[in-house]
Amino acid sequence: MKHTSRLITFLALFTLLPTAAHAASPLYVVSAGDTLSKIAREHQTTVSQLMQVNQLNTDRLAIGQQLLLAGDNLPDGSSSTPPDLVSSSDNSGKEQPAASAPSEAKPDALEGKARVTGDNVNVRREPSMDGRIIGKLRLGSTVEVVEPGSEWTRIEYEDRKEAYVSSKYLSTSALADDLEFTGELDTASVRRLDRIIEPLLNTPYVLGGTTTNGFDCSGFTSYVFDKLGVTLPRTSEEQFGSGKPISMDQAQPGDLLFYDALGKGRVSHVAIYMGNGVIVHANGEDVRYSKVEYMDKLYPFYGAKRYIDFQ
Repeated sequence: MKHTSRLITFLALFTLLPTAAHAASPLYVVSAGDTLSKIAREHQTTVSQLMQVNQLNTDRLAIGQQLLLAGDNLPDGSSSTPPDLVSSSDNSGKEQPAASAPSEAKPDALEGKARVTGDNVNVRREPSMDGRIIGKLRLGSTVEVVEPGSEWTRIEYEDRKEAYVSSKYLSTSALADDLEFTGELDTASVRRLDRIIEPLLNTPYVLGGTTTNGFDCSGFTSYVFDKLGVTLPRTSEEQFGSGKPISMDQAQPGDLLFYDALGKGRVSHVAIYMGNGVIVHANGEDVRYSKVEYMDKLYPFYGAKRYIDFQ
């Protein structure tokens, strides 16, 4: 009887061991059809908690990926909920780096039109990290503010559709006011550059294009600089052959950056630097803002040239 009692006790403890181990380190293995919202619902947690615990900066999941489900024992010094910002992918499926987080906008200042200060910012149906993602907003795009909030702002975009975005990725100031650069700049000239570029965003890419019907990369830079009273050579290679060479730590808004986008060992792409690691260019699809750090990962960088000095 005594032996039987010990056996029962041993079996009871053995049965409890997997549960205790699981409680100490609850891991979930992602399978086909899983989303962060689905996993959060099934395990009585939230998407933001899952992202924070697992230090995720995207809501994309891979089959076989392991997720920590514990949400109550975050280490001291853990960052707050990650930005509602995801990396995008090109046509080859290669993941792009997420844009760095900008400074937070002041929610009470968000009125009228606002500019998006993050790249590929999620647009959600509900004002929550658990809200369904219904779209993306590019860096530099503008939206109409319907109702500002400290964490979420209700916006109107794309044919008057209403949705929510994280307030920290919206700004009502002009681009020139948000940029930081070295030296004393003529901010009025930088604002003028911004005003020239703003209506050209989303203009389609057209090989050889030099008008608002469509631009190629050097056609775009030539058009912008013509509005500033400066005539540029026609091609990106020719534009690289002139101008004042400068280092990137001296770069200021209006400088031109050059890349080998075709992999032929020579300059084949040009962009306008806007400060804070941001460029604007006709990128092969349309005119848009991009991050210098992303371009540097894609293409060999050939250098920067200055044709106009805003100092």
